[in-house]
Amino acid sequence: MYSVNERIHYGGSGVCVIQEIATMRFGRTRERYYVLKPVYQNASVIYVPVDNAQLVAKMRPVLSRDEVEALIKSVPEIPTVWEEDPQARKAAFDSLLRSNECRSLIVLIKTLNAHKERRQADGKSLHVSDETFLREAQRLLYDEFAGALDIQPAQVHAYIMDRIGQTA
Repeated sequence: MYSVNERIHYGGSGVCVIQEIATMRFGRTRERYYVLKPVYQNASVIYVPVDNAQLVAKMRPVLSRDEVEALIKSVPEIPTVWEEDPQARKAAFDSLLRSNECRSLIVLIKTLNAHKERRQADGKSLHVSDETFLREAQRLLYDEFAGALDIQPAQVHAYIMDRIGQTA
């Protein structure tokens, strides 16, 4: 069970703070809910039923600073997974994005950035769906890293590049 004021990562919503655990009525039933406030999205509140194992499974503790530093150190060794078939690629990327794991997000970001560089070398841009996957993976990863490193999400990319010895 999570606690009030605890920072967690919730699926596609990213880093959230548990504002309260409250008994509420939605429809005909009264249930206990985690009331989550996304840290980097001001306008939303998320209600997760405490007894809904499937939704609670999307919650996990935010990585620690040491865990983030170790992940950053491993970035050069993390492989890419490009798939030529657009349907298979979309399925693979969707699976990585929904995995709720930072390492999978890094795989996705590295893969799409490498492909983007190849496309730019040919004078082309990234396909819209690939660009959407890249932006969402960056948002989720950078939000979590920012929380662990006590920096802003916009600073995370430069922080990673500095740590692995590359220019941003």
